[in-house]
Amino acid sequence: MTQGDEAGLPVRAGLHPTGLYLALRRIGAADLKDAFMQETIARIPAQERIVHVSREDVGRAPGDTSPAGIIFHVARCGSTLISQSLKHLDDLVVYAEPQPVNEILAPPHRWPRAALSAALRTLGAAFARHARKPYVLKLSSWNTLYCDIVAEAFPDTPWILSLRDPIEVGVSLLAQPPGWMRDTAEASRGLATLVDPDGASKSREEFVARTFGAFCEAAARLDARGGRLVPYESLPAAVWDVVAPHFSLSMDSTSRDDIARAARGNAKAPLGRPTEFVSDVATKQAAASPELRRAIEVLARPHVERLRMLHASTMRP
Repeated sequence: MTQGDEAGLPVRAGLHPTGLYLALRRIGAADLKDAFMQETIARIPAQERIVHVSREDVGRAPGDTSPAGIIFHVARCGSTLISQSLKHLDDLVVYAEPQPVNEILAPPHRWPRAALSAALRTLGAAFARHARKPYVLKLSSWNTLYCDIVAEAFPDTPWILSLRDPIEVGVSLLAQPPGWMRDTAEASRGLATLVDPDGASKSREEFVARTFGAFCEAAARLDARGGRLVPYESLPAAVWDVVAPHFSLSMDSTSRDDIARAARGNAKAPLGRPTEFVSDVATKQAAASPELRRAIEVLARPHVERLRMLHASTMRP
Protein backbone atom coordinates (compact mmCIF):
# COMPACT_ATOMS: atom_id res chain seq x y z
CA MET A 1 0.00 0.00 0.00
CA THR A 2 1.17 3.52 -0.68
CA GLN A 3 3.02 4.87 2.36
CA GLY A 4 1.83 7.91 4.32
CA ASP A 5 -1.46 8.69 5.97
CA GLU A 6 -3.40 5.46 5.44
CA ALA A 7 -6.01 5.93 8.16
CA GLY A 8 -8.88 7.09 5.92
CA LEU A 9 -12.22 5.28 5.99
CA PRO A 10 -12.34 2.61 3.26
CA VAL A 11 -15.42 3.50 1.20
CA ARG A 12 -14.84 1.59 -2.04
CA ALA A 13 -12.81 -1.40 -3.20
CA GLY A 14 -11.86 -2.56 -6.65
CA LEU A 15 -10.25 -5.83 -7.70
CA HIS A 16 -7.91 -5.44 -10.67
CA PRO A 17 -5.40 -7.80 -12.32
CA THR A 18 -2.63 -5.65 -10.82
CA GLY A 19 -4.02 -5.73 -7.29
CA LEU A 20 -6.55 -4.17 -4.94
CA TYR A 21 -7.60 -0.52 -5.11
CA LEU A 22 -9.13 1.15 -2.06
CA ALA A 23 -10.82 4.55 -1.90
CA LEU A 24 -10.20 6.21 1.48
CA ARG A 25 -12.09 9.22 2.82
CA ARG A 26 -11.24 11.55 5.67
CA ILE A 27 -14.15 10.53 7.87
CA GLY A 28 -13.39 9.78 11.50
CA ALA A 29 -14.42 6.66 13.36
CA ALA A 30 -16.41 8.79 15.81
CA ASP A 31 -18.61 9.97 12.92
CA LEU A 32 -19.98 6.48 12.23
CA LYS A 33 -23.18 7.02 14.17
CA ASP A 34 -25.66 6.27 11.38
CA ALA A 35 -27.30 2.87 11.16
CA PHE A 36 -25.35 2.12 7.98
CA MET A 37 -21.90 3.23 6.91
CA GLN A 38 -23.18 4.44 3.53
CA GLU A 39 -25.47 6.92 5.32
CA THR A 40 -22.46 8.44 7.08
CA ILE A 41 -20.57 8.68 3.79
CA ALA A 42 -23.52 10.47 2.19
CA ARG A 43 -23.92 12.78 5.18
CA ILE A 44 -20.32 13.94 5.53
CA PRO A 45 -18.49 15.52 2.57
CA ALA A 46 -14.85 14.45 2.67
CA GLN A 47 -11.72 14.30 0.58
CA GLU A 48 -11.03 10.98 -1.06
CA ARG A 49 -7.86 9.37 -2.28
CA ILE A 50 -7.06 6.07 -3.95
CA VAL A 51 -4.42 3.64 -2.72
CA HIS A 52 -3.17 0.58 -4.57
CA VAL A 53 -2.06 -2.70 -3.04
CA SER A 54 -0.07 -4.81 -5.47
CA ARG A 55 -1.28 -8.33 -6.15
CA GLU A 56 1.71 -9.88 -4.39
CA ASP A 57 1.04 -7.78 -1.27
CA VAL A 58 -2.69 -8.47 -1.04
CA GLY A 59 -3.38 -10.45 2.12
CA ARG A 60 -0.16 -9.51 3.89
CA ALA A 61 -1.82 -8.03 6.95
CA PRO A 62 -0.62 -8.16 10.57
CA GLY A 63 -2.51 -10.65 12.69
CA ASP A 64 -3.74 -8.00 15.09
CA THR A 65 -5.77 -6.25 12.37
CA SER A 66 -8.59 -8.80 12.27
CA PRO A 67 -12.01 -7.70 13.54
CA ALA A 68 -13.03 -8.42 17.12
CA GLY A 69 -16.24 -9.92 15.75
CA ILE A 70 -18.30 -10.39 12.61
CA ILE A 71 -22.08 -10.05 12.42
CA PHE A 72 -23.79 -12.15 9.75
CA HIS A 73 -27.55 -12.04 9.39
CA VAL A 74 -30.56 -13.20 7.36
CA ALA A 75 -32.04 -9.69 6.75
CA ARG A 76 -34.76 -7.83 8.69
CA CYS A 77 -33.84 -9.75 11.82
CA GLY A 78 -32.49 -7.32 14.42
CA SER A 79 -28.87 -7.15 13.23
CA THR A 80 -28.99 -3.35 13.04
CA LEU A 81 -30.11 -3.23 16.67
CA ILE A 82 -27.05 -5.32 17.53
CA SER A 83 -24.61 -3.14 15.59
CA GLN A 84 -26.11 0.11 16.87
CA SER A 85 -26.05 -1.25 20.42
CA LEU A 86 -22.34 -2.06 20.18
CA LYS A 87 -21.66 1.55 19.22
CA HIS A 88 -22.39 2.46 22.84
CA LEU A 89 -18.99 0.97 23.73
CA ASP A 90 -16.31 3.66 23.71
CA ASP A 91 -13.47 1.26 23.00
CA LEU A 92 -15.03 -0.21 19.84
CA VAL A 93 -15.76 0.88 16.26
CA VAL A 94 -18.55 -0.75 14.24
CA TYR A 95 -18.58 -0.74 10.43
CA ALA A 96 -22.15 -1.46 9.35
CA GLU A 97 -22.61 -3.07 5.92
CA PRO A 98 -19.46 -1.56 4.37
CA GLN A 99 -19.62 -1.25 0.60
CA PRO A 100 -15.99 -2.38 0.09
CA VAL A 101 -16.85 -5.83 1.46
CA ASN A 102 -19.74 -6.05 -1.01
CA GLU A 103 -17.46 -5.07 -3.88
CA ILE A 104 -14.94 -7.77 -3.03
CA LEU A 105 -17.55 -10.52 -2.58
CA ALA A 106 -19.94 -9.56 -5.41
CA PRO A 107 -20.26 -12.22 -8.13
CA PRO A 108 -19.03 -13.14 -10.62
CA HIS A 109 -15.72 -13.73 -8.86
CA ARG A 110 -12.83 -12.85 -11.13
CA TRP A 111 -10.26 -13.66 -8.46
CA PRO A 112 -9.75 -17.15 -7.00
CA ARG A 113 -11.34 -17.90 -3.65
CA ALA A 114 -8.06 -17.66 -1.71
CA ALA A 115 -7.34 -14.29 -3.31
CA LEU A 116 -10.76 -12.98 -2.27
CA SER A 117 -10.03 -13.93 1.33
CA ALA A 118 -6.65 -12.23 1.02
CA ALA A 119 -8.33 -9.07 -0.27
CA LEU A 120 -10.68 -9.10 2.73
CA ARG A 121 -7.67 -9.37 5.06
CA THR A 122 -6.10 -6.33 3.43
CA LEU A 123 -9.40 -4.48 3.73
CA GLY A 124 -9.58 -5.53 7.38
CA ALA A 125 -6.14 -4.05 7.95
CA ALA A 126 -7.38 -0.77 6.42
CA PHE A 127 -10.36 -0.75 8.81
CA ALA A 128 -7.99 -1.47 11.72
CA ARG A 129 -5.81 1.52 10.80
CA HIS A 130 -8.91 3.68 10.58
CA ALA A 131 -10.40 2.44 13.87
CA ARG A 132 -7.17 2.51 15.94
CA LYS A 133 -9.00 0.26 18.38
CA PRO A 134 -10.96 -3.03 18.19
CA TYR A 135 -13.64 -3.08 15.52
CA VAL A 136 -16.62 -5.18 14.45
CA LEU A 137 -17.87 -5.80 10.92
CA LYS A 138 -21.63 -6.01 10.49
CA LEU A 139 -22.08 -7.31 6.94
CA SER A 140 -24.87 -7.11 4.38
CA SER A 141 -27.37 -9.96 4.43
CA TRP A 142 -26.27 -11.46 1.11
CA ASN A 143 -22.66 -11.57 2.36
CA THR A 144 -23.85 -14.50 4.47
CA LEU A 145 -23.92 -16.57 1.28
CA TYR A 146 -20.13 -16.15 1.21
CA CYS A 147 -19.56 -16.37 4.96
CA ASP A 148 -17.04 -19.18 4.48
CA ILE A 149 -14.80 -16.87 2.42
CA VAL A 150 -15.07 -14.23 5.15
CA ALA A 151 -14.26 -16.81 7.82
CA GLU A 152 -11.21 -17.95 5.85
CA ALA A 153 -10.02 -14.33 5.78
CA PHE A 154 -10.37 -14.02 9.57
CA PRO A 155 -10.14 -17.57 10.94
CA ASP A 156 -9.66 -16.52 14.56
CA THR A 157 -12.48 -13.98 14.63
CA PRO A 158 -15.68 -15.00 16.43
CA TRP A 159 -18.95 -14.50 14.57
CA ILE A 160 -22.66 -14.41 15.20
CA LEU A 161 -25.65 -15.03 12.96
CA SER A 162 -28.67 -12.86 13.67
CA LEU A 163 -31.84 -14.89 13.03
CA ARG A 164 -35.58 -14.35 12.95
CA ASP A 165 -38.60 -16.51 12.19
CA PRO A 166 -38.43 -17.06 8.42
CA ILE A 167 -42.13 -16.23 8.09
CA GLU A 168 -41.51 -12.73 9.43
CA VAL A 169 -38.37 -12.25 7.35
CA GLY A 170 -40.21 -13.49 4.27
CA VAL A 171 -43.09 -11.06 4.71
CA SER A 172 -40.63 -8.19 5.01
CA LEU A 173 -38.59 -9.22 1.96
CA LEU A 174 -41.71 -9.57 -0.17
CA ALA A 175 -43.00 -6.17 0.91
CA GLN A 176 -39.66 -4.38 0.56
CA PRO A 177 -37.16 -6.43 -1.44
CA PRO A 178 -33.52 -5.49 -0.84
CA GLY A 179 -31.61 -3.95 -3.72
CA TRP A 180 -29.98 -7.17 -4.87
CA MET A 181 -33.38 -8.85 -5.21
CA ARG A 182 -34.74 -6.01 -7.35
CA ASP A 183 -31.67 -5.27 -9.40
CA THR A 184 -30.92 -6.82 -12.79
CA ALA A 185 -27.17 -6.17 -12.64
CA GLU A 186 -24.70 -8.99 -13.17
CA ALA A 187 -23.93 -9.31 -9.45
CA SER A 188 -27.62 -9.59 -8.56
CA ARG A 189 -28.16 -12.26 -11.19
CA GLY A 190 -25.19 -14.12 -9.75
CA LEU A 191 -26.68 -14.05 -6.26
CA ALA A 192 -30.04 -15.22 -7.57
CA THR A 193 -28.31 -18.12 -9.28
CA LEU A 194 -26.49 -18.99 -6.06
CA VAL A 195 -29.79 -19.07 -4.17
CA ASP A 196 -31.70 -20.97 -6.85
CA PRO A 197 -29.18 -22.55 -9.25
CA ASP A 198 -31.80 -24.52 -11.17
CA GLY A 199 -34.30 -21.67 -11.43
CA ALA A 200 -36.85 -23.89 -9.71
CA SER A 201 -38.72 -21.14 -7.89
CA LYS A 202 -42.23 -20.77 -9.29
CA SER A 203 -43.08 -17.65 -7.28
CA ARG A 204 -41.52 -14.79 -5.32
CA GLU A 205 -42.55 -16.61 -2.15
CA GLU A 206 -40.53 -19.66 -3.13
CA PHE A 207 -37.49 -17.56 -4.01
CA VAL A 208 -37.63 -15.73 -0.67
CA ALA A 209 -37.90 -19.06 1.16
CA ARG A 210 -34.93 -20.43 -0.79
CA THR A 211 -32.97 -17.31 0.10
CA PHE A 212 -33.52 -17.81 3.82
CA GLY A 213 -32.63 -21.48 3.44
CA ALA A 214 -29.46 -20.58 1.54
CA PHE A 215 -28.38 -18.18 4.30
CA CYS A 216 -28.79 -20.92 6.90
CA GLU A 217 -27.12 -23.55 4.72
CA ALA A 218 -24.11 -21.27 4.20
CA ALA A 219 -23.78 -20.56 7.94
CA ALA A 220 -23.99 -24.29 8.66
CA ARG A 221 -20.72 -24.74 6.74
CA LEU A 222 -18.85 -22.66 9.33
CA ASP A 223 -17.22 -24.12 12.43
CA ALA A 224 -19.96 -23.85 15.02
CA ARG A 225 -17.37 -23.47 17.79
CA GLY A 226 -16.57 -19.98 16.52
CA GLY A 227 -20.16 -18.80 16.19
CA ARG A 228 -23.32 -18.05 18.08
CA LEU A 229 -26.91 -17.80 16.87
CA VAL A 230 -28.76 -14.71 18.09
CA PRO A 231 -32.55 -15.07 17.72
CA TYR A 232 -34.58 -11.91 17.23
CA GLU A 233 -36.71 -12.61 20.29
CA SER A 234 -33.59 -12.64 22.52
CA LEU A 235 -32.81 -8.97 21.81
CA PRO A 236 -31.70 -6.65 23.26
CA ALA A 237 -30.52 -8.78 26.23
CA ALA A 238 -28.51 -11.02 23.89
CA VAL A 239 -26.24 -8.06 23.12
CA TRP A 240 -24.76 -8.15 26.64
CA ASP A 241 -25.50 -11.81 27.42
CA VAL A 242 -24.21 -13.39 24.20
CA VAL A 243 -22.65 -11.00 21.68
CA ALA A 244 -20.35 -8.98 23.94
CA PRO A 245 -18.82 -11.96 25.77
CA HIS A 246 -18.47 -13.94 22.54
CA PHE A 247 -16.57 -11.00 20.98
CA SER A 248 -14.55 -10.55 24.22
CA LEU A 249 -15.97 -7.06 24.70
CA SER A 250 -16.27 -5.51 28.16
CA MET A 251 -19.69 -4.15 28.99
CA ASP A 252 -20.55 -2.59 32.34
CA SER A 253 -23.96 -1.94 33.84
CA THR A 254 -24.02 1.63 32.50
CA SER A 255 -23.51 0.38 28.94
CA ARG A 256 -26.22 -2.25 29.42
CA ASP A 257 -28.63 0.39 30.66
CA ASP A 258 -27.78 2.67 27.72
CA ILE A 259 -28.37 -0.16 25.25
CA ALA A 260 -31.66 -1.18 26.87
CA ARG A 261 -32.82 2.43 26.77
CA ALA A 262 -31.77 2.91 23.13
CA ALA A 263 -33.52 -0.34 22.15
CA ARG A 264 -36.85 1.34 22.80
CA GLY A 265 -36.22 3.32 19.62
CA ASN A 266 -36.03 2.24 16.00
CA ALA A 267 -32.41 1.22 15.33
CA LYS A 268 -32.75 2.15 11.64
CA ALA A 269 -34.13 5.65 12.24
CA PRO A 270 -32.16 8.39 10.46
CA LEU A 271 -29.62 10.18 12.62
CA GLY A 272 -31.26 13.03 14.52
CA ARG A 273 -34.78 11.79 13.80
CA PRO A 274 -35.50 9.15 16.45
CA THR A 275 -38.67 7.10 16.29
CA GLU A 276 -40.14 4.66 18.77
CA PHE A 277 -39.73 0.95 18.16
CA VAL A 278 -43.02 -0.85 17.61
CA SER A 279 -43.03 -4.63 17.47
CA ASP A 280 -44.27 -5.97 14.13
CA VAL A 281 -44.22 -9.67 14.96
CA ALA A 282 -48.00 -10.04 15.09
CA THR A 283 -48.62 -7.96 11.97
CA LYS A 284 -46.03 -9.89 9.96
CA GLN A 285 -47.40 -13.25 11.07
CA ALA A 286 -50.90 -12.09 10.14
CA ALA A 287 -49.72 -10.85 6.74
CA ALA A 288 -48.08 -14.13 5.71
CA SER A 289 -49.91 -15.78 2.83
CA PRO A 290 -50.58 -19.51 2.73
CA GLU A 291 -48.20 -19.76 -0.24
CA LEU A 292 -45.37 -18.15 1.73
CA ARG A 293 -46.02 -20.42 4.71
CA ARG A 294 -45.91 -23.53 2.50
CA ALA A 295 -42.70 -22.39 0.83
CA ILE A 296 -41.05 -21.63 4.17
CA GLU A 297 -41.95 -25.04 5.63
CA VAL A 298 -40.45 -26.88 2.66
CA LEU A 299 -37.54 -24.68 1.56
CA ALA A 300 -36.39 -22.77 4.65
CA ARG A 301 -37.49 -24.40 7.90
CA PRO A 302 -35.39 -27.59 7.49
CA HIS A 303 -32.22 -25.52 7.02
CA VAL A 304 -32.80 -23.32 10.06
CA GLU A 305 -33.63 -26.34 12.22
CA ARG A 306 -30.42 -28.08 11.14
CA LEU A 307 -28.48 -24.92 11.96
CA ARG A 308 -30.08 -24.76 15.40
CA MET A 309 -29.11 -28.39 16.01
CA LEU A 310 -25.48 -27.63 15.13
CA HIS A 311 -25.51 -24.82 17.70
CA ALA A 312 -27.67 -26.57 20.30
CA SER A 313 -24.90 -26.64 22.90
CA THR A 314 -24.55 -22.84 22.92
CA MET A 315 -28.17 -21.80 22.35
CA ARG A 316 -29.86 -20.22 25.34
CA PRO A 317 -33.25 -21.70 26.30
